[in-house]
Amino acid sequence: MANPVHHTAALDAALLAREAWLDRASRRWGGLAHGAALLFLFMLYSNPQFWWPSLEKLRLAFVAAGLCAAAVVAHRLVAGERIRFGGIALAPLWLYLSFIPASLAWTLSEADTRVAIGEAWKMAVIFVVVQNVVDGRARLRRFLLAGALASLGPALGSIEVWRTADELVDGFRTHWRGPYADPNRLSMAIVAVLPFALYGATTARRRWARVLFWAVAASQIAAVVLTHSRSGSIAAGVAVLLFLARGRGGKARAAVAGVALTLGLVAFAPESFWQRTSTLANLEEDESVLGRENAWKVLGVIVDERPLTGVGAGAFIQAWGHFAPLEAGARRYIAHNVLLEIVGELGILAFLLFCAFSGWLLAVLWRAGGDPLVGTEARAIFAALAAYLVTEMANGYSLSWFLYFLFACAVAVVRTSRAWAALSREAT
Repeated sequence: MANPVHHTAALDAALLAREAWLDRASRRWGGLAHGAALLFLFMLYSNPQFWWPSLEKLRLAFVAAGLCAAAVVAHRLVAGERIRFGGIALAPLWLYLSFIPASLAWTLSEADTRVAIGEAWKMAVIFVVVQNVVDGRARLRRFLLAGALASLGPALGSIEVWRTADELVDGFRTHWRGPYADPNRLSMAIVAVLPFALYGATTARRRWARVLFWAVAASQIAAVVLTHSRSGSIAAGVAVLLFLARGRGGKARAAVAGVALTLGLVAFAPESFWQRTSTLANLEEDESVLGRENAWKVLGVIVDERPLTGVGAGAFIQAWGHFAPLEAGARRYIAHNVLLEIVGELGILAFLLFCAFSGWLLAVLWRAGGDPLVGTEARAIFAALAAYLVTEMANGYSLSWFLYFLFACAVAVVRTSRAWAALSREAT
């Protein structure tokens, strides 16, 4: 008869070996998910397919996002943990997103709404996987710094385009490749990670790293200025001031940063930047403002006629002919404001849900800025999200990669802050 003591010992050893294997597998899948998230961030900014066209068929950004999602699922399964969707506090965001597929029932352009559903699905995946991947301070810090460095691609590229006067938009606005061929989109993408460069410059321990991230921030600001995007320039100033104003000694640093930013613009901004910026004092004659006003006139009619449903996700352009008053003209524009885009395409309820989520997230992020563990990271993400929303007020892209990875980073840092606070209370 087998010795029961030996049998028990063998069983315990097998269980320990299994736990050790699961632990190693969990760490490997977690590491792969984190690496894939960083790769996605680099692909989002660098767009290597526009340097090497042979890579375009590989769709590297989608491959990286898919790999990240698969690794997150595998990691959670091996670790025996549930995938984090954000809890009940994120219900307004998920309800808002549910309006996009639901709008198929009333859309004026089924084809455009189906495209919007596909984009919304991608945003939801990125939102979930990023908040599951940046699940600690070290990974969050790495993600923020990687975002800052990745932006050097479009920042330096657009500076070179302006230096060589390579097919400048309107004869004076710089641009870059792919989605960044639009100066406004380029400035929005850079503003989204400008506070991350400031975070690296103020927290790096080594002098060379601090110098590097100050150089990154300078390149980002220069690129935004050269796009001549007025909303982007305002948002860049907001990003700098909000990041520096939240922490200890913040007011003095904010004043210094504001003076430095102003002096930098005066010293280096081209004359065309000031000429375009001066039109803010006479908006009645500004062509881009007139286009926005026409779009808002159409939105006014839509809200009057379809306040609860809108015209359907992605269908605003196609609905122009049906709702445009005569004074709006025949030329069609996007909504040029994220909130107006949402209310025009999905109705007032979706608009209220989006506002409720965004307002809640900014409020809890601001409070997390005083956290002793992740306060600096929270300040950087708060400044980035607030500044990006400033650009959205004049542009309007509700289904934006940058918006949703900022949402995810914000949720992750708030979760980390609350977990740290709970541990502190238990310790005391």
